[in-house]
Amino acid sequence: MNYRGAALAAACFVVLSACSFQNKYEKEADKITRAVIANNVQDVKGDFDSKVAEQMTHARVGALSDELDDQGKYEGLKEVQTADCPAGAHCFDAKFEKHDYHETLSMDDQGKVTVWRIHMAVPAAQ
Repeated sequence: MNYRGAALAAACFVVLSACSFQNKYEKEADKITRAVIANNVQDVKGDFDSKVAEQMTHARVGALSDELDDQGKYEGLKEVQTADCPAGAHCFDAKFEKHDYHETLSMDDQGKVTVWRIHMAVPAAQ
C-alpha cells in the first residue's frame, strides 16, 4: 500500500469510528430530530408506540419543524446525565447554530419510543 492508500484508509477509519460513538438512544433521538427538522416523520413513525405516534400530527410536527429550522444548522446531540432527567429516561443536549435544546427519550422493552420531547434550553445565568 502506498502513502496515499494508507492516508485514505486512515481517514476512512477516523470517519467510521466517529459514527460509532453514538449509543442506540443517541442514534434514535438524532434520527427523530432530523426527521422533525425535515418536517417528515413518516420514516420514523414506526419507531413510536401508538400513543406517541398519534401525537406526531402534521400540524405539531410542522410547527416544531419551523421552530427548529429557525435555530440554524443542527450540529448534533449528546446524551447527558442531569438531575432533572426523569428516572428511566435518556436526556440529551441538542446543538443548533443559534440555541441549544434539551431532548428527553424513553423506550419500552420492544424498542418503541414511549416519550420524545424537545424544548429550548434556558441559557445559564451570566
